[in-house]
Amino acid sequence: MTTEPYGKKNPFPAPVLSVRHITGEGSPKETIHIEYSLDGSGMNYIAGDALAVIPANDPSLADALIDKLGLSPDSQVPTPEGETASLKDALVHCYDITNVNKALLTKWAAASGSQELDTLLAGDKDALSDFLWGRDVLDLATEYPASFESAEAFVGILKKIMPRLYSIASSPNAHPEQVHLCVGAVRYTARDRKRGGVCSTYMADRLQPGHTARVFVHTNKNFRLPEDGDTPIIMVGPGTGIAPFRAFWEERAASGAKGGNWLFFGNPYKATDFCYEDELNQLTGTGKLKLSVAWSRDQEKKVYVQHLMVQEGEELWKWLEAGACFYVCGDASRMAKDVDNALHEVIQTWGHKTPEEAAAYVADMKQHRRYQRDVY
Repeated sequence: MTTEPYGKKNPFPAPVLSVRHITGEGSPKETIHIEYSLDGSGMNYIAGDALAVIPANDPSLADALIDKLGLSPDSQVPTPEGETASLKDALVHCYDITNVNKALLTKWAAASGSQELDTLLAGDKDALSDFLWGRDVLDLATEYPASFESAEAFVGILKKIMPRLYSIASSPNAHPEQVHLCVGAVRYTARDRKRGGVCSTYMADRLQPGHTARVFVHTNKNFRLPEDGDTPIIMVGPGTGIAPFRAFWEERAASGAKGGNWLFFGNPYKATDFCYEDELNQLTGTGKLKLSVAWSRDQEKKVYVQHLMVQEGEELWKWLEAGACFYVCGDASRMAKDVDNALHEVIQTWGHKTPEEAAAYVADMKQHRRYQRDVY
């Protein structure tokens, strides 16, 4: 019998080597750096790739849900993989209990006999999506009590827990047989209950050295360093968007690349939010990196990475004209658009181009893979 290689269909149980906070006490953001061992996995990655992590749910959430439904935690139930597990283990490791979609709500409406849910499902799409936002299965069990004939019938309405993708924050040449992530822990309160992002709080709160997490490598061919190490690179990565750029600067150092490296980084406060400060200071001190940092809350007027790009537009234009590759990582909804607008503005101002000519210049950069984005 041959065992399937580790990958998407067969995630690797990666031992946790370390977990540390890289934002300080009192920071508005909670950012962690977590290191996993890939020793013996046979899995390889390249700077720019992502790691998929399959999270485990908070055991206390699973307990509360089992209690609310009046089921036994020891009942044996099928898992999505076709095996059997206790209800408690299945709810912690196998099933999604933190997201509610229309399909699940339809089954819940039937199990609860709720007229209110039937009306909601038959009505306005916007009202439905408003209702679903931020609700988990415990909310349904609390607000619309339902009875299931067995634990098996209950898990039969649930979806499998899905992997979460994170940009890898390490170079395999700098850290052989390891993979590092830079993750922002998501926490919020809804309906008087404290909640968190399933995977980010799993890593921040419940994983410790010696534990294992199920992982596999997700290749990202659209986010790659230039093949020629002499090519300069400009990296724009505020917040946890810095993750793949740590992989980039480590890889460039390990390969002896001679091209210039320029990082635009931003976060709220210098005192608490200077992620990878020691590494960045060392790189700038030895002249291997040009660093432009926007501390948005350290002064009255908020300053972001796109503002720095415009301020340093003359120099940025020189780098672009010297063939630099331009990379952006982080928030797609606002930051990536603002950075794109700033790039156009710099090209118009310092390249003396019309908006149409600047757009053509950017289109040409994209075509020649000189403008790459890893946004989410």
